[in-house]
Amino acid sequence: MALNDFIERVFACSAETARQIEARARPRAYPAGSAIVRQGERCHDVHLLVVGRARSFVISPEGLLIRFYDFAPGDLFGALSGAQDHFSEISALEDLDSAIFGGADFLSLLETHSCVGLTLSRALLRQLARVSEQMLSRATLSAAGRVHEELLRLAGADGMTIAPAPVLSELAARVYTTRETVSRTVSALERRGIVRRDADALVIVAPARLADMVV
Repeated sequence: MALNDFIERVFACSAETARQIEARARPRAYPAGSAIVRQGERCHDVHLLVVGRARSFVISPEGLLIRFYDFAPGDLFGALSGAQDHFSEISALEDLDSAIFGGADFLSLLETHSCVGLTLSRALLRQLARVSEQMLSRATLSAAGRVHEELLRLAGADGMTIAPAPVLSELAARVYTTRETVSRTVSALERRGIVRRDADALVIVAPARLADMVV
C-alpha cells in the first residue's frame, strides 16, 4: 500500500489531506532488533508505524526488562507531547517502515487537521488502557498470578492455545517479573496438568482451573 493511501486510511481523511500529511513525513526503514528511540535520550520526532511491529520497554536499575506496549501499523509513538527525554526504549521486533514527523511539523498538523488530533487521542487512550491494565495486575496480583493471567490473555480464539509457545524471557517482561519465576510457574502448571507443551505451542488444558489461580 502506498504511504498516501495508508495515511488516508489511518487518519480517516480525504486524499488531499493525506497528501498534505505525507508531505511532512520522511520515510525510514529499520531492521529487526534495531533501536528506534533510546531510553533516556532526547526525542524530537513522532513516528507513524507503517509496516512491522515495535516494542516499548524500560530497563530498570536492577537490569529487569519491563515491557510497556507493542506497537502495530497505524500506531503513533515518540515525542507525542513535544521534545523530551524518552522514558523507554523502543525497538523493532521485525523489519519495519516508519513515517517520521518532526515535532514542529506534527504540532502544525495537529493544529491544522482535526483528524490528526483525533487519531492521536485514540492511540493514546489505547496505550493508557493497556498500561493501566498492567499496573493494576502488578498491584493486585502475585507474580505467579500475573503469569497465569497473561497466559489466559495470550490464548487464541479457542481460549486454549498459544502458538507459537511464549518465550519465557518475553513473558517475564510482560508481567514485570524474572525469567526464573516464569519458568517455575509454567513448570508447576505442567506438573499439575493445567498446561501442556506441544511441538510449537503451549496448550491450556484446564482454562477454568487456570482462571481460578489468577490471584
